[in-house]
Amino acid sequence: MDKELEQLFDRTRRLMEISRRLAEENASLRTKLEQAQRVQGELQARMDEARSRVETALSRLPLHAGEEG
Repeated sequence: MDKELEQLFDRTRRLMEISRRLAEENASLRTKLEQAQRVQGELQARMDEARSRVETALSRLPLHAGEEG
């Protein structure tokens, strides 16, 4: 009986350690995901601004060569 309890204790301890490590990894991954989403948002804003500038520049070009306005 003592041996079975010791084995159960060891298994429980290992499961708790695995659970703790997974919780730490999960927290780390959540942080990395938040950072990646923030960077992605910043890059999207920069792309939108660049697109707007290109569209503005293109709208100022004449439609045909030699044509003004």
